[in-house]
Amino acid sequence: MKHSITLAAVVLLSLVPGLTYSQDDAPWASTEKTTFTPKIHHPNIKGVTLFAQNPDIVTPIGIAVAPDGRVFVQENHTHKRNSDYEGPKTDRILVFEDTDNDGIADERSVFYEGHTFSTDLLFGPDGHLYVSTRWFIGRFPNASRKTKAEGEPEKLVTCETDGNYPHNGVGGLAIDPGNPEWLAFGFGENLGADYTFVGSDGVKLSGGAEGGTTYRCRSDGSKLTRQSTGHWNAFGMAYDLDGNLFSTDNDPNATPPNRLLHIIPGADFGFEYRYGRSGRHPLICWNGENPGTLGMIGALGEAASGLVSHGPGQLLSASWTDNRVDLHTLNPNGASFAATREPFLSGPDDFRPVHFAYSPDGSYLYFTDWVKLSYPVHGNGRIWRVEFKEPVQLHPLPREAKSGELSPGDAIALLGSPDPYVRTQAIHVLTEQPDALADHEWQAGASPMARAHHAVALKKANPRGNSSIIPQLLADSDAAVRYVGIKWIADEKRGEYQPSLKTVLDRSDLSRRDLLAVVAALARIGGESKKEFTPDDTLFELAFDVDKPPSLRAIALANVGVAHPRLTVPKLASLSQSRHPNIQREAIHSLVIHPDSERSVVLAKIAADSQIDANLRADAIAGLSAGGTNHSELLRKLATDSDQVIADEAQRSLVAANLSERSVAAKPPIDRVDEWIELLKREATAKPDAAVGRRLFFHPVLASCYKCHAMQGRGSSVGPDLTGIYKQTGITEDWLLKHIVNPNAEMAPYYRPQQLVTVAGKVLTGLVVGIEGKVQTYVAADGTTFSVDKNDVEERYEVKTSIMPTGLMDPLAANEIRHLLAFLLSSERRFPKAAANSSRPVPAKVQKPQRIQVIADFESEDFLEGKKTSHKASVTLVDDVPEGVGKFAAKTVVDPDAGTRNFVGTGFKIPVTDFSRFGEIRFWIKADFESGFNFQCSSGAGKTSVFPFTTVGSVGKWKLISAPVAEFGKPPWAQDKADLKAVHFFQITAFGSGPYDGKTMLLDHLVAGPLPRRTGTPASRKM
Repeated sequence: MKHSITLAAVVLLSLVPGLTYSQDDAPWASTEKTTFTPKIHHPNIKGVTLFAQNPDIVTPIGIAVAPDGRVFVQENHTHKRNSDYEGPKTDRILVFEDTDNDGIADERSVFYEGHTFSTDLLFGPDGHLYVSTRWFIGRFPNASRKTKAEGEPEKLVTCETDGNYPHNGVGGLAIDPGNPEWLAFGFGENLGADYTFVGSDGVKLSGGAEGGTTYRCRSDGSKLTRQSTGHWNAFGMAYDLDGNLFSTDNDPNATPPNRLLHIIPGADFGFEYRYGRSGRHPLICWNGENPGTLGMIGALGEAASGLVSHGPGQLLSASWTDNRVDLHTLNPNGASFAATREPFLSGPDDFRPVHFAYSPDGSYLYFTDWVKLSYPVHGNGRIWRVEFKEPVQLHPLPREAKSGELSPGDAIALLGSPDPYVRTQAIHVLTEQPDALADHEWQAGASPMARAHHAVALKKANPRGNSSIIPQLLADSDAAVRYVGIKWIADEKRGEYQPSLKTVLDRSDLSRRDLLAVVAALARIGGESKKEFTPDDTLFELAFDVDKPPSLRAIALANVGVAHPRLTVPKLASLSQSRHPNIQREAIHSLVIHPDSERSVVLAKIAADSQIDANLRADAIAGLSAGGTNHSELLRKLATDSDQVIADEAQRSLVAANLSERSVAAKPPIDRVDEWIELLKREATAKPDAAVGRRLFFHPVLASCYKCHAMQGRGSSVGPDLTGIYKQTGITEDWLLKHIVNPNAEMAPYYRPQQLVTVAGKVLTGLVVGIEGKVQTYVAADGTTFSVDKNDVEERYEVKTSIMPTGLMDPLAANEIRHLLAFLLSSERRFPKAAANSSRPVPAKVQKPQRIQVIADFESEDFLEGKKTSHKASVTLVDDVPEGVGKFAAKTVVDPDAGTRNFVGTGFKIPVTDFSRFGEIRFWIKADFESGFNFQCSSGAGKTSVFPFTTVGSVGKWKLISAPVAEFGKPPWAQDKADLKAVHFFQITAFGSGPYDGKTMLLDHLVAGPLPRRTGTPASRKM
């Protein structure tokens, strides 16, 4: 029968005296009663009942339902147990029964007691109860017909390791309903400790620093195989009704959202503990960016725990921190899926779901609830029962007959597939049959994708024996192929390839990611294998090496910590006058946050220099706010500057330095996020400006986010690196606002500080870093580290408040908060671009300030980090660019060994742009040869439109090309016209007048704007 929560509590209390092994008198079990029912979000849910609660169940983890309906639950008493906890010394498996069918347990017994760090429970179709703890998988034979365990469980698979963190070991039990003789399980990152799994037949699989992994074995523990690597912690695993295997990836270093992963044999999900636990190392990835890796199929809530199938094509996941159960629909996406996320159940802050189990007929879903935020066991707990209007299908779907495993020949051909799951399948086949790799030349791959993944397969098949190709990989024209070689050297510590590795730094086309990968590999083979990535010395040398390309030097400078002893204010002052805009910009940005107070003298000179770009001057002005009283006269003068960017920043610095006052709207309480959102809607009337947001992020007085967080290499590592947060699914302005305003609302487990009381009475607070051992290292709120011998610690507690302070947004105006959020969510972190933000006039021929959009000005490397065609351009200082369009242009020199004799093209990736709203596209071109050309724009594979023009009569001269958008047409080789509302790539192609060997062309200042009023043939068409 159906009861309200109040009646349910009354009924439960009335039944307590009849419960077996009642915990009412146990001081460690809370008697606090539940006062809510989870909110229902799904139409098939009939109701939710509190099946059991403390004191009869505390800190529950795994849950399983026997064929007769009895509910088995792991009661955990050992997870991060504090010294004053008085509960049982070991974990227990309890059995709950509802004998009167009212939805509330009325009988309870102890089935087993004796485990430590329990993690999951699962009934198999065979009636055996499978159990996992941090160190093993076992089973209680025929438990479905027993009331009490007959001794210890049968050990199926054991994990031999020194790792002992409670919940990053073995867990995540799953059995395929259509293939029940096989069992899957997960394993966490184990803090990088070595381990060996031993199956029941003696099979051994070892590892140690590759990140979390998943495994498959027969239900008796034999025939153990590794399925995937690169997880953080596969805490929850489940098969869907089609036999596909999935896992949650719990707590990927506070990098929301957690990941929902589709597991196939040979999958690598990118994380490797050998490169530190921060997730910031350039040789790992989270989203499948690196060759040979896979990304998430969908987002999960923070601290994602259990996972279970929910009928055909759907899964349920538990989010411990987000206080909800989510429903995920699995939509086919190539050889994998794309998963949606919508709420299924949700509750208040003390609703913390963990694991699931269905009743045998699918009419009910049971799940455990940890209740409290506290990681240490705490005496609270619940079991919920969800009743469905229609039973959930649990039996497997018919399985289509598989066409058989890929042949090696097919696998070779699929290494260049655009589908990462197809590539992974091909790599797995080839690593299992390595002879096929030896028979095929890796460089024969028609595409860089194929070459890169052929190299990955060679590395996986025999990392030592196949390493002779590393120099060829490093010399490849494609960055992804080179990356495989770089990572190969680092992974295997192949120091003999150091000279070849260093030559990669001489390339002018390295991006930040590639540069850091090379530097990281050099550090790895130099012996820095157990530390977080600390490349400052190498980056410093590169930044000041005048023989290196300016773009490389700028990237290196941006990633040198400002506390580096050799990165002095005089050195940065010198670079702030560089003729290379990228170097100048990075030098000024480093000066702003430099710890030496002498920086203000240099910043003042930059702020007063009208010849420097306005945004860079504004950066310097923001940097003066910490010592504003020493520069009050300058700041007051700049506050009246005719350039609004300068004036606004100077006024902000006066306020920050307490030299001026302003009124800002009163802020709501930190737990009223809706009111904060409404405040921004009402008060933030200015257009979001990411450049202003950047100054606030690195501001010495106001938001000052950099003091705890890093962005593009600058800042501190106390909190999560925010460089890639804009790429993560589910990260919105509202999400960011909530977590900035109230940092205590949700903290990922590894970012919950610990408070230590030493034997000597000293109190210390910090976050755990590194591998736990006899001496544990912590990072304090100011970013400094300290170490404590564990034998010297009297007490250790987890602190419930974040190190991040509240009130950071209170001094900011609503517009400033919006600007800061815009910066965090912007993919364009390298601004300003000297020409785009300059006050210099645009030439009269193209000047329409209110209506012209600059597409590419080539004053920085930004447009050169995307894909290329047959030739890639480089940013080059040019002394004769058309007046008013900057100092630099994109230069392409035709390489005789690249491209063809009949055409040459250079392509540029741009943010998605709506060309259809403009009348024409205009740009300047200068070529030392006469030829027909096409301006091509693309919106996707096979979707291209072109505009033809010629350089006849203008060899060696700049020529303005005007391309009316209405005259763009589909070329014969394209499948379809480009969608002009979604252009993300453009290309300049010369054709028909080859060979082009050694020829040069320059491109500059591509803009989109209205059609001018003119008559006659466009200039671009005149011969």
